[in-house]
Amino acid sequence: MAAVIGGIGIFLLGMTMLTNGLKEMAGDALKKWLNKFTGGAISSLFSGIVMTVLVQSSTATTLLTIGFVSAGLLTFAQSIGVIIGANIGSTSTGWIISLIGFKVSLASFSLPMVGIGVFTQLIAPRQYKTYGSILAGFGFLFLGIDFLQTGMANAQDFISFDAFLADSFVNKAILIGIGVIMTIIMQASSAAMAATLTALFSGAIDYEQAIYLVIGQNIGTTATALIASVGASVAAKRTSMTHVVFNVLTALVVVVAISPMLQLTHYVTTRLNGSFDETLAIAVFHTLFSVIGACIFVPLLKPFAALIMRIVPEKENRLTKHLDDSITHMPAIALQVGFDTLQQLLKELTEVVMLLIREKRSTDTYEKRIIEVERALEETRRFLAMVQSSNVRDREKHLNLMHVADHVARLIKVLRDQQHAEAVYLQHETMQNFYEVLEKVLAHADDKQTFVQTASLLENTSRQMADRRRVKREEYFERAITNEVDVEQSTAKVEAILWVDRLIFHFFRSTARMANYVRLDEARPKH
Repeated sequence: MAAVIGGIGIFLLGMTMLTNGLKEMAGDALKKWLNKFTGGAISSLFSGIVMTVLVQSSTATTLLTIGFVSAGLLTFAQSIGVIIGANIGSTSTGWIISLIGFKVSLASFSLPMVGIGVFTQLIAPRQYKTYGSILAGFGFLFLGIDFLQTGMANAQDFISFDAFLADSFVNKAILIGIGVIMTIIMQASSAAMAATLTALFSGAIDYEQAIYLVIGQNIGTTATALIASVGASVAAKRTSMTHVVFNVLTALVVVVAISPMLQLTHYVTTRLNGSFDETLAIAVFHTLFSVIGACIFVPLLKPFAALIMRIVPEKENRLTKHLDDSITHMPAIALQVGFDTLQQLLKELTEVVMLLIREKRSTDTYEKRIIEVERALEETRRFLAMVQSSNVRDREKHLNLMHVADHVARLIKVLRDQQHAEAVYLQHETMQNFYEVLEKVLAHADDKQTFVQTASLLENTSRQMADRRRVKREEYFERAITNEVDVEQSTAKVEAILWVDRLIFHFFRSTARMANYVRLDEARPKH
């Protein structure tokens, strides 16, 4: 029993190290891959398969997908294709175990892999530490399977599956339930699959029992997504609901059509292997399970998406709906979400200033929108504080976003200043000119690629305003000492032009920092 528990623990440790290492090494590339190759249903499906095979974790792919939906880079319908593909890609673990895990002596090469991997993490330069994590992860994964094989060889002594032979509807339901519980307890379908394959290989369970355990594990893997979605964004909740509906309905179809499924599994396994191998057949069955589900749902992608969106309707703040704490441990995605949110806040503030200039006074709408942006900014700052940047470029991007948030906060403070209404009145011509600039800014507010041009336009406007402020400030005071205007009026005009100068400056600096982010995002990553 101790060997089984230890084997599962070592396997999970290996999967975690492997997945984290692969995500860190390929995270930015995966982001670009998903953005570039996820279009229609088939390309979305293919993207999900490839990404999950690369990172060996359907959960990682799902979280990346949630981030892209949150950031508005994927539609929800496209994300369903990726999720279905991730289910197919996650079956690769079973193939690795059945093709390698039981054919060679795992301990003979797993321990050297662990040793070399751990030493690489400890003493290698920073850019090579990730490779050490991946190597050690593979080593722990195979070492865990070796312990599982040893433990499962004696499993019949303390766990008897003879009472649950797959010969009745009740026993089949119990086996499916055990499969669900295994995945929930282990919090990883790959670990549950490893335990099932080693139990089958060791003779602790028979082939049909393993089949129904796998069906249960496919249902149980949705529990992790459900737990992760509690208190999360609508995108996360919709994604977890997609998992549940897809896996449960596919399981029902497979159970109803179990006889032809087993015949198809036998045929495919025999064609691949030359003879029937039970452990390989489980991997084949697991893949066929997800492929059949894909064949059912992909043609119905749009109505399926509409159904999920009705089940989980949109109820979140329009400015912060992209923020999701579950993606903060993936810097490439989280920073993109932070950028998009700040982009929307700047767009909102642009509209607010234009409203102020048009109305020449603050209105209830003006005040409400300022409060809404202020609350959204607090949430955005909290979100950005949770992000842990993993490399030099991400840290620089993160720093730029923090500067943007600071300038947005200062913009809000300027707009809350009691001087704002008087400034619009006293500096009417200047504000009208700025209104025209803001119209150009607003026309491209949703396109991050135009931030470089927008920042340049606002920089020129800010410089011109600074020059005007220096000249006019001197002029207003001179007119006061020559008694052309009284001191109070002169002071009011000076304060008004200072207010306008601050307003334009913080618009310029926030946009300039956004432009810096875009440049870094397009540059090659530095580790």
